[in-house]
Amino acid sequence: MPQSSAENPVPLVVDLDGTLIKTDLMWESLAIWLQRNPFAIFVILFWWTRGRAFLKERLGKGARLDPATLPCNEKFLAWLREQKKTGRKIVLATASDFQMAKPVADYFGLFDEVLASDGRTNLRAENKLKALVAKFGERGFDYAGNSSADLTVWRGARQAIVVNASRAVQKKARGAAEVAATFCERNSSLATLTRFLNELFGRSGYLLAVFAGLLLASAFPKVDFAGGAWVAPGLLAFAAQNKRGGDAFRVGFIAGLSFWLASLYWLLDIPYRWHSIPLGPGAGWLALTTVLSLFFGTWAWLISDQWRIGRFWAGRLIWSLAGAAAWVALEMIRARLLGGFPWNFLGASQFKMVPLIQIASVTGVYGVSFLVVWTSLSFYSAVRMVFAKPNSRFAWQPEVFPPLFAVVILFALGEVKVNRPVTTIATIRVALVQPSIPQDLIWDESANSKRFQQLLQLSEGALTNQVDLLVWPESAVPQFDEPTYAAITNLTGSHHIWLIFNADDAVPRPKATNEQDNDYFNAAFLAGPDGRLRFDEIYHKQKLVMFGEYIPLVDWLPFVKWFTPITGGYTRGSSAVTFDLENPQAATSPLICYEDLFPQMGRRATADGADFLINLTNDGWFGQSAEQWQHEMGAIFRAVENGTPLVRCCNNGVTCWIDDHGRQREIFRDGNGSAYGAGTLIFTLPIEKREITFYTRCGDWFGWSCTGVALAFLGLKIARR
Repeated sequence: MPQSSAENPVPLVVDLDGTLIKTDLMWESLAIWLQRNPFAIFVILFWWTRGRAFLKERLGKGARLDPATLPCNEKFLAWLREQKKTGRKIVLATASDFQMAKPVADYFGLFDEVLASDGRTNLRAENKLKALVAKFGERGFDYAGNSSADLTVWRGARQAIVVNASRAVQKKARGAAEVAATFCERNSSLATLTRFLNELFGRSGYLLAVFAGLLLASAFPKVDFAGGAWVAPGLLAFAAQNKRGGDAFRVGFIAGLSFWLASLYWLLDIPYRWHSIPLGPGAGWLALTTVLSLFFGTWAWLISDQWRIGRFWAGRLIWSLAGAAAWVALEMIRARLLGGFPWNFLGASQFKMVPLIQIASVTGVYGVSFLVVWTSLSFYSAVRMVFAKPNSRFAWQPEVFPPLFAVVILFALGEVKVNRPVTTIATIRVALVQPSIPQDLIWDESANSKRFQQLLQLSEGALTNQVDLLVWPESAVPQFDEPTYAAITNLTGSHHIWLIFNADDAVPRPKATNEQDNDYFNAAFLAGPDGRLRFDEIYHKQKLVMFGEYIPLVDWLPFVKWFTPITGGYTRGSSAVTFDLENPQAATSPLICYEDLFPQMGRRATADGADFLINLTNDGWFGQSAEQWQHEMGAIFRAVENGTPLVRCCNNGVTCWIDDHGRQREIFRDGNGSAYGAGTLIFTLPIEKREITFYTRCGDWFGWSCTGVALAFLGLKIARR
């Protein structure tokens, strides 16, 4: 080992990253930045374009590292202390930024001087050698390093000390300088990366959050692992445990991001491309998932504080109930904010558990969401009690008893409700036409005539089965002009049937000055067996699709229209409309597109006594994906909430009818067994003596009550800060 002498004192220069410590300060600081804000990656990439020195300086300004947590080579550190005792000058020379290196040097207390990158010069390899030669002269220092980048410095040093190096670097070091000492413990080139990933995803809770989000996504179609919804909220609570403020929010945000990116992947199937790249759909996918993930982040922040798991059972019960209420409150907000996006509510994932979901006739779908989250958080509390009291065999039981008891009782009551006898007043023979028109063909005006003729052919084939009501889906009628009007009225008059269909409706604006001065509505029309349209019964869609039926803020941000294929916009409707049918006597209320996902819309549509709801939708925008099944899943709850059957007529799935208990009675499938193909579904719909449900009478009383609890929860959290 090299020793300094009084006659020829040679300074010892020590590298930091990978040598003194078994990690890299740049990666350590990067992990801290991304833990705080995952979206900082975009700013960091910009800094990187300015050079490594600039990047390290910026990272160092925003990251505070604890030197005590950094792993080091203990044998090498002990040797450095021995060298220090001899009075030898020891210099820390590192490519890390000075503001990160100086605290580390101060912590070890061995270094007389620190040379580091400064935001302009990256002190590595040639740059480091030049600085050391200028300071100590050629061969005027010994150098301790670990990587191939240090070979350049060793060639200008008197002696080399090799630390934590691979066998290849050790061999090359012997050819660069005299090797005075070697301190190479078992070394892995992936050690720094492993530590970085552990810091970023492990200790931060991000990895568990990602898993919780993906597990929750699996509870929805097409995976349909409903049990995942009963576990994921508890896992997210575990990932956010012992975290405060922004840290807990980011954990929830990451969980939400993984959930929404996975479950809304079908947005990329929108057939709108820029040079074959789904630029617009991709931008919309990322923007929407980012906004929706804020709700997950907010929930994790609300439930995360230390006080949430009290020493007493009552405190833990209150926390789990408040956490479930907070989840429902955020779903309530999501169903209304900026027009609302009630997609993939947690409770909707349980649509196959028919007895359990009957609670929705009282509470709406929000009651099912509440029950699932309450149970999940209670199981999380039970697991914590098992570890907190390992000697108590029954410590976990009080935690899970209340929600499990509620599930059992509700399941039993639901079973009774589902099997209760009903009185059928009349029946109506219904034919649903599913044309399965690709979305790009819908946009092709030259194909309008051909696809309308195909629609008429499918309808004529269905009308050989003594049909009372024929239904066409959204976007099936390409253009509602005089020839189309004549074809529709001839069809209904010659076959003596009712027809419900979708088309655009132009209504002159007040004080219109010309024929083009109109408001345009996405509308549902009713044509009667007398061959006439019921112009006094036209329904105008109330919930418009952002970027599909209108472009938000286009007057202030004109560039947003580049991300969507639509060129204009529709006007919102103002109220529900009931279509009254005769012979047989029945009343129905239409919902267009994703309106059947809004609990409040289903309630309004049944308020005037509709015998069944009917949904006209075109999900062909999203190809043949999980979107159609997720849409149907959410719509099922409008039938349960209002005790009213739901008939769905779709362009390319899922065309079906659902009874008043949420059971899928018949689903259209073509000759190949696909729910996405073209054809017709014909069935007999019973018109039953309907009892108005508690939800129909009282609306979202449960959801608003949970919102009040969540606000109190928020107030308590703020007060305890």
